[in-house]
Amino acid sequence: MAFPSSKGPGLRFPVALLRAAWATLDIVFPPRCAGCRQLGQRFCATCRESLAPLPAPLCPHCGYPQAEPKLCQTCRASSRPGLAGIRSAAFFEGPLQHAIHRLKYRNDVGLAEVFGPALQRVWRMNRWSADVIAPVPLSRERLRQRGYNQAGLLADALAARVGVPVIPVALQRVRDTASQVTLGWAERQTNVAGAFRASPEHVKDRTVVVVDDVCTTGATLAASAAALHDAGALKVWAVTLARARWDQTFT
Repeated sequence: MAFPSSKGPGLRFPVALLRAAWATLDIVFPPRCAGCRQLGQRFCATCRESLAPLPAPLCPHCGYPQAEPKLCQTCRASSRPGLAGIRSAAFFEGPLQHAIHRLKYRNDVGLAEVFGPALQRVWRMNRWSADVIAPVPLSRERLRQRGYNQAGLLADALAARVGVPVIPVALQRVRDTASQVTLGWAERQTNVAGAFRASPEHVKDRTVVVVDDVCTTGATLAASAAALHDAGALKVWAVTLARARWDQTFT
């Protein structure tokens, strides 16, 4: 897919054509909602309405909801140099959780386009101005097995709406890592440390927004940001479609 234009929020033809192709396919072969399995839409209106924004106030750094608009206890105790902040569209639960699993593991790649507006809402709420959008890359083996990078698809859906180019090669994974799913907090940080490298050609003296599907501890995003700053990036923000609840993940 061609990169979206960096001159404005309008869609370039390939992106608009892709949307039309999915719309036509859904008419010919009506899909089931990835959230509730009802026939008719890829992600139905009821499930879309369930995607409530994370309740304010948020930790200004990690973006997790808390009682006061100041650094949360976790961010005060940890260091994420280079990462200006993380923001997410909704909690990783219910219909959204089901949909992300379908996007990642069931080859339902059309779902990425469905969530473009949710990611755009996060962008607008934070009034971001950026030069580059960089998806978190998969390892070569995982990319070969899956055939696509779900973070890249979400990045394309966002970029088409905000007019900032996606540059997949801006951030590269240089070391295979174990799956983060079964790892604890400290193990996740160690697992991804040094796993990424960024291209100075694409990020030096630029503001970069990193895109991923789910944020749990922020370890992967922090490691990505560290690599981008090592390559000369001015500022790095991160946006994810979903955010795991800490009390459900590490209990």
